[in-house]
Amino acid sequence: MASFYQVTPVEIEGYFTKTIFPFNSTFMKENRVKNVTIKSQENGIANHYAFDSNGLLASINITRFNKEKIDTVFFTAYNYNTNGLVAREARIDCHNGTVKIKLYGYDEKNRIDNIRIFSLNAQMPNRTQNNDWMGEPVPGLDQIILKGSWPDENLLNNMINENKFSSWRYRYFTENKFEAEERTEFFDFVKNGGSQDTCHQKMTYYYLNNHPIVQFLHSGCAAKTIPSEQYDFKDGLLLAITETNASIEPRNEKYTYDKNKNLVLMQNSWNGQKVSELIMTYNKKGFLTTIQRKSETAKMAHYFEDRILDLSYTFY
Repeated sequence: MASFYQVTPVEIEGYFTKTIFPFNSTFMKENRVKNVTIKSQENGIANHYAFDSNGLLASINITRFNKEKIDTVFFTAYNYNTNGLVAREARIDCHNGTVKIKLYGYDEKNRIDNIRIFSLNAQMPNRTQNNDWMGEPVPGLDQIILKGSWPDENLLNNMINENKFSSWRYRYFTENKFEAEERTEFFDFVKNGGSQDTCHQKMTYYYLNNHPIVQFLHSGCAAKTIPSEQYDFKDGLLLAITETNASIEPRNEKYTYDKNKNLVLMQNSWNGQKVSELIMTYNKKGFLTTIQRKSETAKMAHYFEDRILDLSYTFY
């Protein structure tokens, strides 16, 4: 039986980080899952995930709801290449009408080579923060994305030629017994102000046996100094994340799995004291049914509030 999640220490944009983890496409395909909805038992936020027939994530729709109405907060659409790798991604911020487009490039080994990021403005009506400076104006772009289409490639090519984008560029190398993945973020758009120093930040992951074991966060784009996080794996499963550079309140996370390699418990501690835990419950077929957050510091801040999330499914 395939596991429900693919638990990774590397944050993936679009997910409710550290509460909802990336789904296992093999599980979704084998079980013909079409939609997953994760919703709190009280008023709040609901996450709706749609999958194609190959189990790949097609879209994420995040809504805010109460007893009276449901409002879409964010909508993200994904498009894949023939190798099943993400080729394009579009994220609509329904609060201000901005649309972030990402284009992915890969090397000959199907590793990410670069990600180009474009900020566009759909100029959605009745948005108080609808300003052209928030992105290249493309009226109605939100509706184009919602209908399953994408902006004209000529528009994005022109933005590249005019340095109206930012990017992440990847570099791979071997150091001692480790395989390294270096990610550098560039603000290409600053060239339009006369600056040639486009590098904004850099991070490096070191891998052993195909699993990340340590992350370096650089000071800006400087050479790496000390590790910021360390990762422990056993039998292919992430067991722990340990912060190494937080001098005041280092954060640690521990992960526990059942016999089917499904994540059942994630404990979060700061400075050696447990502050919260997530408890996952599955049915006999391996479907996640509830996510429960229990906190040692409930009500101190919304992030720590106890909550129960229920999951529901539709199928092909």
